[in-house]
Amino acid sequence: MSVVSRVLSLSRNRQSVRRFADRPIPSEILLRVLECGRYAPSAREDQPWRFVVVQDAMTRHRIARAVFQGDLIRTAPALVVGCARVHSNIAGSGRPSHPIDLAAATQAMVLGAADMSLATAWITGFREAEIREILAIPGDIPVVTILALGYPDGFQRLAVRRDEDLSIAWDRWNTTGSGAGS
Repeated sequence: MSVVSRVLSLSRNRQSVRRFADRPIPSEILLRVLECGRYAPSAREDQPWRFVVVQDAMTRHRIARAVFQGDLIRTAPALVVGCARVHSNIAGSGRPSHPIDLAAATQAMVLGAADMSLATAWITGFREAEIREILAIPGDIPVVTILALGYPDGFQRLAVRRDEDLSIAWDRWNTTGSGAGS
Protein backbone atom coordinates (compact mmCIF):
# COMPACT_ATOMS: atom_id res chain seq x y z
CA MET A 1 0.00 0.00 0.00
CA SER A 2 1.45 3.38 -0.94
CA VAL A 3 2.00 6.09 1.67
CA VAL A 4 -0.75 8.25 0.18
CA SER A 5 -3.31 5.47 0.19
CA ARG A 6 -2.35 4.47 3.77
CA VAL A 7 -2.91 8.00 5.09
CA LEU A 8 -6.17 8.25 3.15
CA SER A 9 -7.25 4.87 4.51
CA LEU A 10 -6.50 5.97 8.08
CA SER A 11 -8.43 9.21 7.52
CA ARG A 12 -11.43 7.40 6.10
CA ASN A 13 -11.55 4.61 8.66
CA ARG A 14 -10.57 6.26 11.93
CA GLN A 15 -13.26 6.10 14.58
CA SER A 16 -14.61 8.84 16.81
CA VAL A 17 -16.36 6.85 19.50
CA ARG A 18 -18.74 7.54 22.34
CA ARG A 19 -17.56 4.68 24.54
CA PHE A 20 -14.24 2.93 25.00
CA ALA A 21 -13.51 -0.67 25.96
CA ASP A 22 -12.25 -1.29 29.48
CA ARG A 23 -8.71 -2.02 28.30
CA PRO A 24 -5.54 -0.08 29.13
CA ILE A 25 -3.29 1.31 26.42
CA PRO A 26 0.26 -0.06 26.58
CA SER A 27 2.71 2.74 27.36
CA GLU A 28 4.76 2.15 24.18
CA ILE A 29 1.64 2.67 22.03
CA LEU A 30 0.63 5.80 23.95
CA LEU A 31 4.15 7.19 23.52
CA ARG A 32 3.98 6.58 19.75
CA VAL A 33 0.69 8.50 19.56
CA LEU A 34 2.24 11.39 21.50
CA GLU A 35 5.25 11.31 19.18
CA CYS A 36 2.87 11.94 16.26
CA GLY A 37 1.68 15.09 18.02
CA ARG A 38 5.21 16.24 18.76
CA TYR A 39 6.11 16.05 15.08
CA ALA A 40 3.08 17.99 13.82
CA PRO A 41 3.66 21.23 11.92
CA SER A 42 3.38 24.56 13.73
CA ALA A 43 3.80 28.23 12.88
CA ARG A 44 7.50 29.03 12.65
CA GLU A 45 8.10 25.52 14.03
CA ASP A 46 7.61 26.94 17.54
CA GLN A 47 5.90 23.72 18.70
CA PRO A 48 3.83 25.58 21.32
CA TRP A 49 2.15 22.49 22.67
CA ARG A 50 2.44 20.89 26.06
CA PHE A 51 0.48 17.65 26.37
CA VAL A 52 -0.78 16.58 29.78
CA VAL A 53 -1.47 12.84 29.70
CA VAL A 54 -4.11 11.69 32.18
CA GLN A 55 -4.47 8.00 32.94
CA ASP A 56 -5.49 8.13 36.60
CA ALA A 57 -9.18 7.13 36.90
CA MET A 58 -9.99 9.59 39.69
CA THR A 59 -8.51 12.50 37.73
CA ARG A 60 -10.43 11.44 34.61
CA HIS A 61 -13.65 11.41 36.63
CA ARG A 62 -12.93 14.91 37.94
CA ILE A 63 -12.25 16.09 34.38
CA ALA A 64 -15.49 14.42 33.23
CA ARG A 65 -17.44 16.83 35.45
CA ALA A 66 -15.88 19.77 33.56
CA VAL A 67 -16.51 18.31 30.09
CA PHE A 68 -19.79 18.51 28.19
CA GLN A 69 -19.38 14.85 27.14
CA GLY A 70 -18.44 13.57 30.59
CA ASP A 71 -19.59 9.97 30.17
CA LEU A 72 -17.21 9.55 27.27
CA ILE A 73 -14.27 10.82 29.35
CA ARG A 74 -15.04 8.34 32.14
CA THR A 75 -14.62 5.35 29.81
CA ALA A 76 -11.40 6.53 28.11
CA PRO A 77 -8.28 4.88 29.53
CA ALA A 78 -6.19 7.92 28.54
CA LEU A 79 -6.72 11.61 27.90
CA VAL A 80 -4.30 13.96 26.22
CA VAL A 81 -4.98 17.55 27.25
CA GLY A 82 -3.46 19.90 24.67
CA CYS A 83 -2.21 23.17 26.09
CA ALA A 84 -0.37 26.06 24.46
CA ARG A 85 2.89 26.38 26.36
CA VAL A 86 3.54 29.72 24.70
CA HIS A 87 0.79 31.97 23.53
CA SER A 88 1.91 31.90 19.92
CA ASN A 89 2.78 33.85 16.89
CA ILE A 90 0.34 36.32 15.47
CA ALA A 91 -0.28 35.63 11.81
CA GLY A 92 -0.60 38.33 9.17
CA SER A 93 -4.37 38.01 9.63
CA GLY A 94 -3.99 39.13 13.24
CA ARG A 95 -4.98 35.70 14.55
CA PRO A 96 -2.88 33.77 17.06
CA SER A 97 -1.44 30.54 15.73
CA HIS A 98 -1.65 28.32 18.83
CA PRO A 99 -5.23 27.05 18.24
CA ILE A 100 -4.28 25.92 14.72
CA ASP A 101 -0.96 24.49 15.93
CA LEU A 102 -2.75 22.44 18.61
CA ALA A 103 -5.38 21.33 16.09
CA ALA A 104 -2.62 20.07 13.78
CA ALA A 105 -0.97 18.20 16.65
CA THR A 106 -4.28 16.71 17.77
CA GLN A 107 -5.12 15.54 14.24
CA ALA A 108 -1.67 13.98 13.93
CA MET A 109 -2.37 12.05 17.15
CA VAL A 110 -5.81 11.02 15.84
CA LEU A 111 -4.21 9.48 12.75
CA GLY A 112 -1.40 7.93 14.79
CA ALA A 113 -3.96 6.39 17.14
CA ALA A 114 -5.93 5.00 14.19
CA ASP A 115 -2.73 3.45 12.85
CA MET A 116 -2.35 1.62 16.17
CA SER A 117 -5.98 0.40 16.25
CA LEU A 118 -7.07 2.98 18.82
CA ALA A 119 -10.21 5.05 18.64
CA THR A 120 -10.37 8.70 19.65
CA ALA A 121 -12.80 11.43 20.58
CA TRP A 122 -11.69 15.01 20.12
CA ILE A 123 -13.23 17.20 22.85
CA THR A 124 -13.42 20.99 22.64
CA GLY A 125 -16.45 21.56 24.90
CA PHE A 126 -15.17 21.98 28.45
CA ARG A 127 -14.88 24.51 31.25
CA GLU A 128 -11.27 25.57 30.83
CA ALA A 129 -10.77 27.03 34.31
CA GLU A 130 -11.86 23.75 35.92
CA ILE A 131 -9.53 21.69 33.71
CA ARG A 132 -6.71 24.07 34.55
CA GLU A 133 -7.38 23.72 38.28
CA ILE A 134 -7.64 19.89 38.21
CA LEU A 135 -4.35 19.53 36.33
CA ALA A 136 -2.49 22.43 38.02
CA ILE A 137 -2.04 24.22 34.69
CA PRO A 138 -0.92 27.84 35.18
CA GLY A 139 -3.60 30.49 34.59
CA ASP A 140 -1.83 32.03 31.60
CA ILE A 141 -1.62 28.72 29.69
CA PRO A 142 -4.52 28.12 27.28
CA VAL A 143 -6.15 24.68 27.37
CA VAL A 144 -7.12 24.13 23.75
CA THR A 145 -8.28 20.55 23.32
CA ILE A 146 -8.78 17.20 25.00
CA LEU A 147 -8.24 13.97 23.10
CA ALA A 148 -9.77 10.84 24.61
CA LEU A 149 -7.99 7.65 23.54
CA GLY A 150 -8.71 3.97 23.88
CA TYR A 151 -9.78 0.80 22.20
CA PRO A 152 -13.30 1.02 20.75
CA ASP A 153 -16.13 -0.69 22.57
CA GLY A 154 -17.51 -2.33 19.43
CA PHE A 155 -17.57 -0.89 15.95
CA GLN A 156 -19.28 2.41 15.29
CA ARG A 157 -20.73 3.31 11.92
CA LEU A 158 -18.45 5.72 10.15
CA ALA A 159 -19.90 9.14 9.52
CA VAL A 160 -21.19 9.77 6.00
CA ARG A 161 -19.17 12.46 4.27
CA ARG A 162 -20.64 15.28 2.24
CA ASP A 163 -20.26 15.06 -1.51
CA GLU A 164 -17.10 16.56 -2.98
CA ASP A 165 -18.97 19.44 -4.61
CA LEU A 166 -20.22 20.51 -1.17
CA SER A 167 -16.75 20.39 0.35
CA ILE A 168 -14.34 21.43 -2.38
CA ALA A 169 -14.29 24.42 -4.71
CA TRP A 170 -11.68 24.90 -7.42
CA ASP A 171 -10.08 28.29 -8.06
CA ARG A 172 -12.93 30.26 -6.43
CA TRP A 173 -16.00 29.85 -4.22
CA ASN A 174 -18.72 28.03 -6.14
CA THR A 175 -22.06 29.81 -5.90
CA THR A 176 -23.77 27.74 -8.56
CA GLY A 177 -24.92 24.15 -8.52
CA SER A 178 -25.71 21.93 -5.58
CA GLY A 179 -23.08 23.50 -3.29
CA ALA A 180 -24.38 27.08 -3.57
CA GLY A 181 -24.07 29.00 -0.35
CA SER A 182 -22.93 25.96 1.59
